[in-house]
Amino acid sequence: MILPVLRRLSGLLASFKAPGFWLFYTNSTFAAVDMSVRTAVHGWLVLELSNDSELWVGIQALASGLGQILFSLAAGALVDRFQRRTVLIVEGALGAIIAFSLAAAVYLDAVTLWLAVAVAFLIGCLRAVRFTAANRYVYDLVGPWQLVNGAALWRVSLMPMMVFGSIAAGMLIERSGIWAAYGFMGVSMLLALPFLVFITVRGRVEPTGTNLLRQMAEGVDYAARSRPLRTLFTMSIVMESLGFAFLIMIPVMAKNELHAGAAGMGFIQAGAGMGMFLAPLVMAIRGDAGNKPRTIFLNALAAGVALVGFALSRSLLLSVLLAMVTMALLNAYDLTLGALMQLVAPPHLRGRAVGLHSLAISFTAVGGFALGAVGSVVGVPATLAAGGAGIVLNALLRRPALMRIREHSAASSTADAP
Repeated sequence: MILPVLRRLSGLLASFKAPGFWLFYTNSTFAAVDMSVRTAVHGWLVLELSNDSELWVGIQALASGLGQILFSLAAGALVDRFQRRTVLIVEGALGAIIAFSLAAAVYLDAVTLWLAVAVAFLIGCLRAVRFTAANRYVYDLVGPWQLVNGAALWRVSLMPMMVFGSIAAGMLIERSGIWAAYGFMGVSMLLALPFLVFITVRGRVEPTGTNLLRQMAEGVDYAARSRPLRTLFTMSIVMESLGFAFLIMIPVMAKNELHAGAAGMGFIQAGAGMGMFLAPLVMAIRGDAGNKPRTIFLNALAAGVALVGFALSRSLLLSVLLAMVTMALLNAYDLTLGALMQLVAPPHLRGRAVGLHSLAISFTAVGGFALGAVGSVVGVPATLAAGGAGIVLNALLRRPALMRIREHSAASSTADAP
């Protein structure tokens, strides 16, 4: 019994044997501030500027989502056209510039509500690029045989910033102001960049004589004809709109429902970050073994139930624990779905398959807008609970189509391995 367990544990770090993966992992640890802490801090800024309006939190989330929606397909074509490392470096530099600019603008009291919404749109565009390029770069570094392990470890790398970065940002807001939290994000994104520079470029870029728009159209056409991609994409839209959107409402739940202040928001966000750590850790140990469609179904079903519990909680401690459980289940589902989207696509379209995943993820912001709009009328807790019930129903309805999905053959995957 001990030997199988040891073999499982040794498989946890399998992707670190790939050259350059540890540098990418370290880069992601610092850069994660842009994918986690920024969501809470920018939501808090909008709350401050709008006199605690749930609707305006939803509007800024929608602006971010629109940026991600409009740029996801272009991001997929970009990472199929250019080296993924280069794309990540440019995205990281632009993210740092935006963070430092916001820090200065807030410090000088020059930020308006509409400016914050406009910046949210730019953040959404950059988020589409980072998510698509990072996921596709994992494939470059570890290949198809360790894709779930590599993708899981990438998500594990986000955990320190989700937990400790969120707590630090909350404390900075209370002690110094929101400008300090943005400054913290800018420094973290700058520290991330050198680790990418030292990675030897890997992964072939497909030669193409077509322009970017034609490449985007090619990806859309393939997705429309591929039943597995359609199933995964449409399921993901519902999951993002009703599930992951709960992250956008964490500032509202902390401030207006639990009356826990910015520090309480930081702790709930940290609980979600711990969930983001635990699920990928388990998935990294499991590796690519197991039935991916079944894993997607079971985790989606359980996430809906956990979200209902989070919506009904009126205890800070319980809310932190339920945020952790909800995020863990959502991430186990999403990690597996993202890997499967790459594995059902042909090699030259994998970047655009990840772009579709990013497009689906952008509906988190659409869901956040709906939560803010409906929540301002009937209450955010009731709206979150309805979302959890919707996730359960979606999983049950999608189960038959999920179970029919098959991956591309090992032969075609091997041909594309770097």
